[in-house]
Amino acid sequence: MLGSAGALAALGMTALWLTVVPDKAEATDGLQSLAIRYGHPVSWGALAALGLLVATDAPRPLRSAAGAVSLGSYVAFLAALVL
Repeated sequence: MLGSAGALAALGMTALWLTVVPDKAEATDGLQSLAIRYGHPVSWGALAALGLLVATDAPRPLRSAAGAVSLGSYVAFLAALVL
């Protein structure tokens, strides 16, 4: 139940961050702009997938992969904001 609720909340955050784009995305280009524009929503989308994987008791390697994608995309987002 908790995994499903988390997935639903993360899907909402994914939608939010697809529409709310930091101003710095317009001031940059290339990979930096891409990371700023899509890094945060991808991270939330991967967290939504992780919630669904937990809710369905998926194998640990799949859950670990979803967590790694979420962490990696969020790190890319933060790095692009700082640069």
